[in-house]
Amino acid sequence: MSDWGIIGHRWAVRRLQSAIAHAQLAQSHLFVGPPNIGKATLALATARALLGHDARTRALVEQRRHPDLFWVAPPAEGETIKVEQVRELLHGLALAPVEGAYRVAIVDDAHRMTESSKNALLKTLEEPNPAVVIILIAPSSEAMLPTIVSRCQVLNLRPLAIQDVEQALLARGGAPERATLIARLSRGRIGWALRAIEDEAVLASRAAHLDDLRALLAANRTERFAFAERLSQAEYAQITEVLEDWLLLWRDVVRAAGGINYLVNLDRRAWVAALAEALAPAQTAQVVRDISDTLRYLERNANTRLALDVLMLKLPRLAAALSSAQSGPDFAPQPAAAAP
Repeated sequence: MSDWGIIGHRWAVRRLQSAIAHAQLAQSHLFVGPPNIGKATLALATARALLGHDARTRALVEQRRHPDLFWVAPPAEGETIKVEQVRELLHGLALAPVEGAYRVAIVDDAHRMTESSKNALLKTLEEPNPAVVIILIAPSSEAMLPTIVSRCQVLNLRPLAIQDVEQALLARGGAPERATLIARLSRGRIGWALRAIEDEAVLASRAAHLDDLRALLAANRTERFAFAERLSQAEYAQITEVLEDWLLLWRDVVRAAGGINYLVNLDRRAWVAALAEALAPAQTAQVVRDISDTLRYLERNANTRLALDVLMLKLPRLAAALSSAQSGPDFAPQPAAAAP
């Protein structure tokens, strides 16, 4: 059987293929899992399987322009899915398919629906049109109403093995050293890894985040609070991206004693080793807890500026020489090869 062009998640692909082949596909699905691991890609592949296999249909589905495909998502980062969007979707689903046997609806970031949107969609999930298949995408089942989850077949997608991500990057022409670094940084998120191998800006952004951390370790309280103020004005996704990059670095410091095979930030291994030597294990473990706590507070809608200010106070203060002299990359990842 074809893998639908999906990297990893073979068990999920096989389950969906079998259900389609035996006319047993559920009408309502919930794809859950961490960001950038392929949930939307799998949803679009399912839509292609239902709407047709010819080149034209494939292209229209990929462009989200097929007349029997409906794509709903928040209008912008951090915004919600309004009830008007859901009502427009439900109106389209009430009509007969234009070209095939199904109309397929994909709701990305379904956990960002307003209460009115969720209630409007729930009525359709309770009494679905036989010609309709609905796929909701969310980070977890807990982020959705239990009444919605109970009416969906849940597919819990997990991060890929790092080796699988690395092989996928190598197959796309990535330089071995770069592919290894990106695969480790991806934490199994194939969507993030594919963007990073093709777009230099992804790794450049991460490098800037680590440079900020380097400067903060030698900064005084006033400088740290100034940074917290600037960062607090960014979008939530950008703030969490910064903190997650810091968290990965400090987790490497904790595990540095295990050797290079356990490190994620391979290009910063000299700095990781220097930090591990300068701080006691209990201190580095505390930094990991502090950053993790901050991420959790922000997820629960804590005051962003206050949470970041508290973190600034808790970060260790190190000599400027240690903070900066050994923090640069130990190797420069080669740029992505030009597309043929």
